[in-house]
Amino acid sequence: MTLHRIVVAVHLVAMALWIGHMLVWSIVAGPALKKVEPEATAAFLRERMVYLGGLGWPALAILVPTGLYLLWLRGIGPVDLVTLGFLDRPDGGPLALKLALVLWMIVYQSVWGHRPAPIANWFNIAAALSILACSVVIVRGWS
Repeated sequence: MTLHRIVVAVHLVAMALWIGHMLVWSIVAGPALKKVEPEATAAFLRERMVYLGGLGWPALAILVPTGLYLLWLRGIGPVDLVTLGFLDRPDGGPLALKLALVLWMIVYQSVWGHRPAPIANWFNIAAALSILACSVVIVRGWS
């Protein structure tokens, strides 16, 4: 197995953990905790969830370096990312959208992620699904 395939596999597993963790807590576990009685037990479980943090941040710590490596293999380096030099490429638009959405999700999770914000959670889920769509377009193209 080549290094490229290993990095792609690790990137995909980390992506599945990152987005899957967010979806499970937003759609299943979060709403389920609202029905736990007594309220003190639900509050304790929510507190433990926030304290432990789950898989989201460790997955992101894997996604960033593997993503940068995969971009490097496509001829996109850090300078291209900072100067937006990649926008001239055919996959530049979807890549810019993907990177912007990833940054949004990082900021969202850092600032508001563990607060009650049901509507914002749905925007975060839409961002995650849009990242997946952009990723497919980047790898496979529009056709």
